[in-house]
Amino acid sequence: MKNVIVLLSGGLDSAVLLWLCKQRFEEVFAISFDYGQRHLVELKYAKELSKIAGVCEHIVVKLPHYSLLNDSSLLNLERDLSQSVESSVPQTYVPMRNLIFLAIASSFADEKGIENIAIGVHALDSPYPDCRPEFITSAESAINAGSSYVSKTKRRISIFAPFLGMTKGEIVNLGKSLGVPFEKTYSCYAGTEPPCGKCLACTQREKALFEAKITLR
Repeated sequence: MKNVIVLLSGGLDSAVLLWLCKQRFEEVFAISFDYGQRHLVELKYAKELSKIAGVCEHIVVKLPHYSLLNDSSLLNLERDLSQSVESSVPQTYVPMRNLIFLAIASSFADEKGIENIAIGVHALDSPYPDCRPEFITSAESAINAGSSYVSKTKRRISIFAPFLGMTKGEIVNLGKSLGVPFEKTYSCYAGTEPPCGKCLACTQREKALFEAKITLR
C-alpha cells in the first residue's frame, strides 16, 4: 500500500500502530492533537516517536473548542479519573473526539492524496461509543462521500483500524515483534511525569507490558 496518515497520541497503541504502518506503507504521515487534555505531555512523546520513526511529516493540530466542554475527566481537572471502563460510558470519554480526529485527518488526506487513515482503537476501548466497529465503518463512508480526492480520482480513502478485536496485551506483543521503543511512549491520564501509576491508563499499560515480558528502564 502506498501512503497513510496515523493518529498518534504518544501512547502504547498508537506507537505500535505507527511502527506497523512503517512496515505496511511506503509513505507514513502522523497527526496529533492538542485538545486541552490534562495529559498534554503525551504530545512530547508523539513528537519523539515521529522523529524516531522517520515519518514524512508530523502534523500537530490545536482544537480550542474543547475548552468549552468540561464533562470529561480528561478535560476537567475537577473530575475523577477512577471510573472503570466497565461503566456504560467511561468518565474519560471525550465527546466526539475520534470523529473530529478522523475528520481533520481526512482533510489532510483529501488534499495530499493520502488513501489511508490509521487509528488504534481496539477491543478494550469498546465502551467508548467512538471506538466501535460500526463507528469506524460509518466514519469511513462519510469521509468518502465528502472527499474531493475520491470524487476526482474514483479511488477510496480507507480507515485502517487493525487492532479492532485485539486486546492491549496482543497489541503490545505485536509491538514487541516490530521493535517499538516502548520506553519512548506515555500512557497516563493524570499527565504527570513520572506517570501516576494509579489511573486506568497506567494500570492497563503495566498489565500489557508485564504480559509481554517487557521491562522498561
